[in-house]
Amino acid sequence: MSALGEKLRPVSTVPAPARKLASRLANLPISVRVATLTAAGLISLVLSSVFLTQALHRSAERMADTQELFDRAASAAAAHVAFGDLRYWLTDLSVSLLMNSQRNAEQARERLHAQLERLAKHSPDAVREIRTEIDAYVETALQATESYTQDNRILGNTLLAKARTHSGHVDTNLNRLVEQVKADAEAARNEVVAQTQKTARTAAVLVGGVVLIGSLLTLLVLRSIVGPLRRLNRVIGDLTEGRYDVAIPEEGGDEFGAMAKALSLFQQNAIEKKKLEDEAERQRRTIAAALEAISDGFVLYDPDDRILVANSKYCEIFPSHKPNELRGKSFREILEQNLAKGKVDLEGKGPEEWVEERLRLHRDPAGLVDEKRFGDKWVRITKRKVPDGGTVAVYTDITELKQRQVELERAKSNAEAASEAKSRFLASMSHELRTPLNAIIGYSEMLMEEARDHDGDELVADLEKIASAGRHLLSLINDILDLSKIEANKMEVFLETFGVAELLADVSATVAPLMAKNRNEFIQELDGDLGEMHSDQTKLRQNLFNLLSNAAKFTNGGRVTLSARREGRADGDWLVFKVSDTGIGMTAEQQDRLFSAFTQADASTTRNYGGTGLGLSITRSFSRMIGGVVNVESEVGKGSVFTMEVPARCRREAEEAQAAEPSRIIQPGRTALIIDDDPAARNLIAKALAEAGLASIQAASGAEGITVAREHRPDAIILDIIMPRQDGWSVLRTLKSDPELCTIPVILATILADRDLGLSLGAVEYLTKPIDTDKLIRTIEACGGGNRDVLVVDDDQASREFLRRILVKRDWRVHEAGDGVRGLEMMKRLLPRLVLLDLLMPEMDGFQTLSEMQRIPELQDIPVVVVTSKDLSANELGWLRDRAVAVVNKGANSRSQLVKALERQIASRETAGQAIGGD
Repeated sequence: MSALGEKLRPVSTVPAPARKLASRLANLPISVRVATLTAAGLISLVLSSVFLTQALHRSAERMADTQELFDRAASAAAAHVAFGDLRYWLTDLSVSLLMNSQRNAEQARERLHAQLERLAKHSPDAVREIRTEIDAYVETALQATESYTQDNRILGNTLLAKARTHSGHVDTNLNRLVEQVKADAEAARNEVVAQTQKTARTAAVLVGGVVLIGSLLTLLVLRSIVGPLRRLNRVIGDLTEGRYDVAIPEEGGDEFGAMAKALSLFQQNAIEKKKLEDEAERQRRTIAAALEAISDGFVLYDPDDRILVANSKYCEIFPSHKPNELRGKSFREILEQNLAKGKVDLEGKGPEEWVEERLRLHRDPAGLVDEKRFGDKWVRITKRKVPDGGTVAVYTDITELKQRQVELERAKSNAEAASEAKSRFLASMSHELRTPLNAIIGYSEMLMEEARDHDGDELVADLEKIASAGRHLLSLINDILDLSKIEANKMEVFLETFGVAELLADVSATVAPLMAKNRNEFIQELDGDLGEMHSDQTKLRQNLFNLLSNAAKFTNGGRVTLSARREGRADGDWLVFKVSDTGIGMTAEQQDRLFSAFTQADASTTRNYGGTGLGLSITRSFSRMIGGVVNVESEVGKGSVFTMEVPARCRREAEEAQAAEPSRIIQPGRTALIIDDDPAARNLIAKALAEAGLASIQAASGAEGITVAREHRPDAIILDIIMPRQDGWSVLRTLKSDPELCTIPVILATILADRDLGLSLGAVEYLTKPIDTDKLIRTIEACGGGNRDVLVVDDDQASREFLRRILVKRDWRVHEAGDGVRGLEMMKRLLPRLVLLDLLMPEMDGFQTLSEMQRIPELQDIPVVVVTSKDLSANELGWLRDRAVAVVNKGANSRSQLVKALERQIASRETAGQAIGGD
């Protein structure tokens, strides 16, 4: 017997047979003991299971039969319900005659037949009789419904009464069938219950015997195992408490001996683990020292959001937190503590809402990087999840960085202010430079005419050089001003419809002298049908002029070709212009920097050919502004090809914005406010009002309309209903709820005709420099009558003298005024035939002068030609078009262009005069 077996002494109270069996079990391995116990249990379980299985099988068969009876009872009940639905819908059909009732009756009848089909298998006679009555009921009820449909209510009532008799028979038969099936089911159920109770009693006896035998065997096996296990358990307790020097008992060669060996191995591993833990503690202290050395606050949260580790830098950033109090504190407690001390910015949220938001971000940071203000400090918070579900948070003090950002923002604002000042300076200087240049160019042109008239041809060449130099200088001023506007994003686009062929003819005539200067052959390859464009004609003309003048400048004795074609694309028609030359060409490196401002191909280009390098930069910017693009292909020694592609219809948002800009100019008399998001509709209504002698102001949205109404208090409001964001109903409610606006009449206009939408708006003339003297004279002649008085209002003496000499030479009486105040006084006294008006003047400028003329009845009909060097915005130009017959910019060729403008005025007035005379 083994040592383990010897230690298992039987208790004296155990019977002798049991002690003998226990002794034999002690000599067996534990696996055999357990197997014996298990086998006995399995045998008992199998025998009892066989018995119970047979009993349950018999019960299951009987229960299946019982269930089938209950299913039949359910089918009978369902058939009864379906017949009730059928009877309801047929009755409803006879009353309402609705197709829905007929469909519902058909569906109920289908359900009824389905249930009867199931019952027919077991009660065919009863089901046959029920079906017969149902068919008779349905047929009679439908006949009654047909009688009602034919308005034969007596017959319908008779048939309906007959149908009720069949309905009663159906109810009686169905009830009888239901009761019969229920009675059969109940009897079967009682039989099953009795059988089940008997089986349960037998099973209880059998299980009791199995349990008793199993308990006895289990007790004997346990006694052979528990003794040795207790001794080993004491050893395990000592090892668990850290007493690794305890002696391990030797239990022999059975399983307990194997366990003793395992405990010995565990003892050795525990000793090794202790050594590793000591090493880990040393490394932890090293990591803690490293965390203390970093410049950022560091916190490690466990999966429950409680602090495990926090370095001292964190406490420096948040002095209210004590190092010895942080460990184990939850993130919510940290938030509530900061909140209580007023150290956080709630960002407009409530305290609880702010806490919940911070908790949500903390639990799912996903690499969160956030910047928050705590008192007088700014902190950048970076959080990430770690594999065990905890969170690592790094807090960086960025207060100094934020201060630098503020300084950078301040520097940016200063730079923007400086840029704005530069733009204002350039605009002011452009006016100051253009004014004397206008005199230089104008006088040189006049002197050239006089020289030719008096045979002074030797002076013409010198005078042409003066005029050319002036025009070149003016071109440089315009380029610099344009570039400044482009950089400041203040360059405006003026959209108009024009013929492409006419534009190309004008540009070609302008560049012809440049081509001839370098003995270049100028070839035009134009498609026959270029059509019209809706774009900025001035910018497109300048682009073409820049490309052609460049080609002419860098080609000597060669060929310059201008080609143009119209292409249909998915987004509409496009115009493709190509300017090719056989000039010096460029390398790839030169092409890369070609479109940069103040940059040419290389230094030798400026030295040999001159120029500022602004033209192509402006060309590309202008092309982009009108929705186009400019590209270049070039090869050294062979020439260059510049391609400009622009849409035939510019779709810039500026067009819509300009169209939607409300007019703020209110004329005397009655005024109506037009509120409509459609610019075409607004303009149409404004035209109709103007024809009726009413002034108008416009607003493109409901909110803007309410603001304008409060500002100007119109006499009436014309209101569209369908508008985005705030519709007309909302605007109307606002107007009528405002005590100051509720008395203004409101007219709702939702559908408007567009008969005048195609008519042109604006000035009679708008020309750019130069001015044509002959046309100026013809314009003055067309202004009517024998009055030869012309008033020149300009603060620049040289400009006045220039215009005086032009007019006096043609027998006009010229009067001068140096500002708007003096000009108005002279207008009242002289009532001149025409006024030439500058815009930029001291005391009263040209805009104020025009406004005053509109308020003085005797001055309202005097034609005004605006002659100015000011760069006009879209609003200013539109304002002038309503008050002046022409707008001409001072500068190169301003003399000839002014005269051309006046020629058109003369022609139109002469035509009008002839028409009146004909009447």
